[in-house]
Order: sequence, then structure tokens, then C-alpha cells
Amino acid sequence: MSGIVTPGAVNNAAEAHPIASTDHQATNSPGLQSLAGVAAIGAGIAWIVWAALNARTHGGLDVGAAAVGEPMARLGALLMVSWNLLLLPAAVAFDGHMRKRSSADASLVSLAGVTALLFWAFGGATHTITPTLEVSYLALSALWWGGIGAHFRRQRPAFGIFTLVLAGFALWDAILTAFEPVPWGLYLTAAPKLPLAIVWDFWVAWVLAMRGRVNLS
Repeated sequence: MSGIVTPGAVNNAAEAHPIASTDHQATNSPGLQSLAGVAAIGAGIAWIVWAALNARTHGGLDVGAAAVGEPMARLGALLMVSWNLLLLPAAVAFDGHMRKRSSADASLVSLAGVTALLFWAFGGATHTITPTLEVSYLALSALWWGGIGAHFRRQRPAFGIFTLVLAGFALWDAILTAFEPVPWGLYLTAAPKLPLAIVWDFWVAWVLAMRGRVNLS
């Protein structure tokens, strides 16, 4: 009998932890799921526009105003800030899903994700992406993506495995950045992270939009 959870026990647990129960319901509300899905699409679009402009300016957005002029540099910074801040609702939504399995792990993974997004947004907004800051947000994003991928690996294998692959490239990018300068050919091995991250944004939108028909817990 000890392995059976009765409705009364569930109600008692909810009454004993009303704040935790309310927070859990809030992070899994349909409204938040919809907001996170739409925001993730916006993040993906911002990534695409930035990548297109950077390619057209032959990497000028990476250099800054000295290479592309102040207006274009500001646009690049705005896009960089956008694709990070627009993923914050998804981070909150995924936190709610992961807490169903392990609150402690979810807290660590979600904290890493939110911190990575804020670090990257801050660096883009202030044009102060130093090597230390870049390594920090890359490593933290690798932890975030890794945690999400591990959580969804069984429920949604394709999405989970894809996210784990993205986490691996982010970690590899962090390692290479930490040991710069490295041969250009070696640095290119981390290049798939950008297109994978763009695809991931749109996949996140699809996963969250499907939540009403597919159990993600």
C-alpha cells in the first residue's frame, strides 16, 4: 500500500505547499505556452536576420561600428538582444516541465539558461562581449540545452537528441573560445552551432504549440 498515492494524499500535498503548486500551474499555463512559442519564433527570426546581415557585411556585425557604421551596428545589437530575451518565456515554460521530475536539477538548468541569455543580451547591448563573457554564456547555454535535451530525450526523442547535439556544439564552442587563438579550421568545427540554434528556436515553438495534444512531462 505504501506505493499507492491516493487523491487525498495529492490534495494534502497541494494544501501543504500552496505556493509551489500555484507556481507550477502558472509556469504550465496555456497562456505562457502560447507566449513562449510565439516569442521563440521571434527569436529564430532575429537570428536569421542577424546572420544574413552579418554574411552580407562579411562579418562586419561581429566587428562593430568601425566596420559597418553606427546604424547597422545598433541594428545588429538589437537583434542580438532580441533573440536572447525572446527565449526567456521558453526558459520559464521548460522549467515548469522539468520540475515535474526533479526540482533541484530544474533549478540549476533553468538558472544556467536564464543567466546565459541575460549575459549574452547584456554583452550585445553594451558591445562588451569579452572572451570571458563569451565563454561564460556559451558554457551556461550548453548546460541549459543539455538539461532540456536530457529531460525530453524519452518523451520526444528527436527534439531531445537534437537539443543534446546543440549543447555539445555550444560546449565545444566554449572550449575553443577559452583557448583562443586556435587554428581557423578547428574553430570552424563549432560553426554548426549557429544554424542548429536557429532550427532549435523554431522547434521550440512547435513543441510548445503542440503541448495541448502531446504530453511533454
